[in-house]
Amino acid sequence: MLFIIIVLLIPVYGYCIWSLYKPVESFLFLDRWRYKETPELSEIQIKLIRIGSVVAMIIMTISLIALAIVSFTPTPPLPNINV
Repeated sequence: MLFIIIVLLIPVYGYCIWSLYKPVESFLFLDRWRYKETPELSEIQIKLIRIGSVVAMIIMTISLIALAIVSFTPTPPLPNINV
């Protein structure tokens, strides 16, 4: 389960890193065909895209660590009930 989630998160991390360094290109990813001319993003939009990608990476990392801890924590044995 953990391996599958790690493999599925690799493209998401890649997209977040890409949007951190090139926010305009990542914003127009798969939507460039809609526009005749490339729209210009304001500085606030670029900052929000970068902040969003950093926050997404932090949340994904924390949830991945929590999932790894839950996955590798052994379950305690059931108590014996004497009847």
